[in-house]
Amino acid sequence: MGKKILLPTDFSKYSLNAIQYAIKLYKNKDCDFFLLNTYAKDTHGLDSLTLLDPDEAFNKLSEKRSKQGLGEILTRLTFENDNPRHHFHVLSRSTLFIDAVKDIIEDMKIDILIMGAKGTTNKRMANYGKMAISVIENIRKCPVLIVPKNAIFNSNKEIVLATDFKNDFNFFDIKHLAEIAKLSNSSIQVLSLEDSDALDAEQKRNKTLLTTYFKNIDHNFTIIHNVEMNTALNCFVEIRRSNMISYINKKRTFWERMGFGKPTLDRLGYFEDVPVLAINDK
Repeated sequence: MGKKILLPTDFSKYSLNAIQYAIKLYKNKDCDFFLLNTYAKDTHGLDSLTLLDPDEAFNKLSEKRSKQGLGEILTRLTFENDNPRHHFHVLSRSTLFIDAVKDIIEDMKIDILIMGAKGTTNKRMANYGKMAISVIENIRKCPVLIVPKNAIFNSNKEIVLATDFKNDFNFFDIKHLAEIAKLSNSSIQVLSLEDSDALDAEQKRNKTLLTTYFKNIDHNFTIIHNVEMNTALNCFVEIRRSNMISYINKKRTFWERMGFGKPTLDRLGYFEDVPVLAINDK
């Protein structure tokens, strides 16, 4: 059965690199790639409403730019990518970005969403863009792969999975991590901060489940002591030159939904050349 992959784009170099990364990652799989661009204005204080500028001329111009941009990408991909296993579709939506993403994931039964770490409106800062954070916080129906501008796909990789084993793993998302490891001929390094002897019964059960999920994949468990996870990840990735990071994207608490506390993605730190795969918990 083929994969259905959603590729949001604002036509920035970040999103274009994410598209190329996705194509190379799934080069040996039958895939339908859905290129999405939205052009509704995110009106402050009325985020739940789909509002466009009342000026009809502006609306028509936004629609034209969206469809033209998607057409240019489609033409470019058609000439550059002769893989008979890949099919591309374009989606232009006059709705708010997150609303469009949720609807398409539900309607199209999307397997994974792959997008750039930043967009055209983001400042040159060492952090993830507003849209990437929003997707991580709001999309729970499929895993999300965030691809920074400098990420280059290569085979023979190592994927780091950061976890404390405290949350039940979502099998649907974990199987995509396992598949990515097989597609890229990667090993998986499970990175945690706690000794096995200190794990409670639920954590031990979750660790055993991971071993089951990764039974046909080269994998190891690594423990790092007396250091924060973002520091551990940075050191681990730099020393071992790991090519992808994955983590468990926990459901937001009430206070986090109210804006208190950093998103988990931000707490992990920003990686300029390493994609980050967010796996949702149950």
